[in-house]
Amino acid sequence: MSEGDRSIRAAVLTVSDRCSRGAATDTSGPALAHMLRASLSADVVQTRCLPDEHDQLAACFLDWSSPAHRIDLIVSTGGTGLAPRDVTPE
Repeated sequence: MSEGDRSIRAAVLTVSDRCSRGAATDTSGPALAHMLRASLSADVVQTRCLPDEHDQLAACFLDWSSPAHRIDLIVSTGGTGLAPRDVTPE
């Protein structure tokens, strides 16, 4: 397969304190992964759920951005909302 023919490699990060500690079920991450597959024929190669913690989020984005992962698109969902604790990227 040539470079132009390969599918988009995507990753989905859910930012949720509750989901990350198992107190709630992540529904937005799986829904985004489904939409990426259905709409873009994307290959979702990574998914993760992390708490609203700046250092952990930054580390995940840096890791997934490394050339070794060959990820073309990173999508994030969730977050605390409009509150001082919200550090979810826009």
